[in-house]
Amino acid sequence: MNTSGSGVRQMLVAAVIAASACSALQAQDTKSSDKTLSSDKAFLTDASQGNLAEINYAKLALQKSGDKNVREFATRMIKDHEMLTESMKPFAKQLGVKEPSGPPLTDHLKYEELKMKSGIDFDRAYVEAMVKDHHDDLQAFIDEENKTADPALKAEVAKGEAVIREHTVMIDKIAHMGGIETPPMPTGV
Repeated sequence: MNTSGSGVRQMLVAAVIAASACSALQAQDTKSSDKTLSSDKAFLTDASQGNLAEINYAKLALQKSGDKNVREFATRMIKDHEMLTESMKPFAKQLGVKEPSGPPLTDHLKYEELKMKSGIDFDRAYVEAMVKDHHDDLQAFIDEENKTADPALKAEVAKGEAVIREHTVMIDKIAHMGGIETPPMPTGV
């Protein structure tokens, strides 16, 4: 009887250990899920603010630039970033991310700096800013696509990534025509 009693005890101990391990895994999954949601929220906030900044910069470029390539790029920025804003709204709403009232302070300061320039100085500063922004944005979209656990958001981010990649290729080409160096194209890893 002792052997069957000890067998029962061993089974109970094993069940307690298994339940404990399950609990720990569920807690870890919850923490991981919370971290992913937090990451998704941060991405959506940054993307919304970034879209506003790109639109504002582009409108300024249409006012100040005489360069045909810069103007074509700016026109495309307005159209595409308005589209990106609309496509991300349902996800932002679902996660409780508020619509931004404006671009981040750093982008506002850059806008004010650009506003003071004209002619070739404006075009060069705008192109340099767009090169930096689009390389950074492309990396952010790649990172979010790799991080998010939400399949619908992942699909939308992949679409956005394709658009941002096109912008990056476009602005890099304009930069090279103006003798402006560009960083290597971000890749998904």
